[in-house]
Amino acid sequence: WHNVPAAFQNAVVAIGNFDGFHTGHKAVVETAVRIAKTEGRPVVLMTFEPHPGAFFRPCERTFRVTPVRSKVRLICRLPIDGFFVLAFNRAFADMSAEDFVERVLIKGLRAARLVVGEDYTFGKNRRGDVDFLRKNYPDLPVTAVKKIRDQNGEIISTSRIRSFLRDGEVERAAGLMEHPFEIEGYVIHGAELGRTIGFPTINIKPNDSILPRIGVYTATVVIDGAEYKAVANIGTRPTVHGAGVLLEAHILDYAGDLYGERLRVRLKTFLRPETKFQSLNDLKAQIQKDADTVRRILK
Repeated sequence: WHNVPAAFQNAVVAIGNFDGFHTGHKAVVETAVRIAKTEGRPVVLMTFEPHPGAFFRPCERTFRVTPVRSKVRLICRLPIDGFFVLAFNRAFADMSAEDFVERVLIKGLRAARLVVGEDYTFGKNRRGDVDFLRKNYPDLPVTAVKKIRDQNGEIISTSRIRSFLRDGEVERAAGLMEHPFEIEGYVIHGAELGRTIGFPTINIKPNDSILPRIGVYTATVVIDGAEYKAVANIGTRPTVHGAGVLLEAHILDYAGDLYGERLRVRLKTFLRPETKFQSLNDLKAQIQKDADTVRRILK
């Protein structure tokens, strides 16, 4: 927010964490785009990295649905002009609500209008909110977008999405987000036991996003812009005495070398819990059944 280019000043600014970038978040961005078009202004988004929750609870495993790369990728599909990712550090966490508005939004971005969710809070101890803005900064108009509800009348929220993912209900999570949940990371070397039984896998440490239910999923893997069907296992690999949680995915009908590549694995449906098999032959037979199921489900 220092030295903001002129092209992004006097803009309509949409602010939020946008974790999961669900239907409610999309409504905030679309509202900002619509207002900007009417007023003939640029539209920019502001989010924070790391997620404030992760900053205040650094020892906990991440709960983020969409790491920053995924968030940027999803949001930049929309017709926005700029995207600001602000470093959420101790100095920023200690910034008062007044300083955030006056230093960042007014002096820094020279914002013309704000668009936020109706429950948006900001500043140290979350002292700022929509009413605070309207009362203290009437010359900085703010549009508060109401929460979006699903077909059952329940509010669409990131907390609901997290709950679905922890229960393995990836389809319901995807329904609220309007895009599949995916785990992204670099392919690392593993024990390569899958190769010895005819089912080579890619291995990714799922450290950057929330850990969904341990088990086996139908999935797709994005490689060079194309999606390949896959059987994905998230767990500790008890049959081979694995250590630590790992995402393993056997990609159907693909034989390329992917070590070191950064890939995205999209979880589609939960198939079964992770199981400790009596032998590698039993494991091989089950993976074949899982692969057949993937081919049947993901047509």
